Amino acid sequence: MGLFDFFKPVSSWTVEEVRTVLRERSAGSCNLVDVRQPGEYESGHLPGARLIPIAELGDRLGELDRSKPTITYCRSGVRSRAAAATLSEAGFSQVHSMAGGMNAWNGLVAGGAYETGLAYFPHAARAEEMISLSFALEEGNRVFYDRISRDVKEEEAASIFRLLGQAEERHKETLRELHARVSGKGGDPEHPEEMEAGRFLEGGAPLEETLVWVQGKTVEEILELAIAMEANSLDRYIKMGRAVADERSREVFLALSREEQKHLERMTSLLDRLKP
Repeated sequence: MGLFDFFKPVSSWTVEEVRTVLRERSAGSCNLVDVRQPGEYESGHLPGARLIPIAELGDRLGELDRSKPTITYCRSGVRSRAAAATLSEAGFSQVHSMAGGMNAWNGLVAGGAYETGLAYFPHAARAEEMISLSFALEEGNRVFYDRISRDVKEEEAASIFRLLGQAEERHKETLRELHARVSGKGGDPEHPEEMEAGRFLEGGAPLEETLVWVQGKTVEEILELAIAMEANSLDRYIKMGRAVADERSREVFLALSREEQKHLERMTSLLDRLKP
């Protein structure tokens, strides 16, 4: 089973496409979701947009009409793609992320926009396959956070990234134990085809390409990417918890999802404080 059996791309609309939809459709005919933080929303948002910060999205799906097309947006298009992935996974059939976010809407030219990965995970794999996939992605995240924590100068951000790297190592150990119980095999779970441990991040983003992208980026931009990654991870663990048959495995996956939720909340809180 290859990479693209596990991840499906998220649909993106340009600012021009979004403007056309908002102009030609009647008010309320689509879900327009701003997934930024409250301070960002208050500084300016699209007319009629509902604020649902990405860390709250999973708990507030009931506020959105699944029968309507949905457009997500953020500052630059990174968080909104992760949000679109979450909504697609939750059964929303027409979901589109606004490419470039509010920066593009306001006419700013994206400087090296993040266009890699952050797809959603729709595959109904067996528990053993899902554990193996998660193990491979956790290792990629661990390497990413370790590298970033050494490069970022902002002290609180560097500390958060170090803690995230340590958490990924703990998650790997949890998954290793769960895999041994489910499969009866010791050692590290065998990675899925084309998904060697450490090569990819959450959402299917290639590690090396992502490390190139973050060079020269602001702390806020790196945080946005990390938030999107953790949102993908949260969504995947919730899905896995619902999919497995035995209660113990379900408890493990849901415990992992709760930890991912805490990571999201901590990073979004820091992003709020860093915003001018």
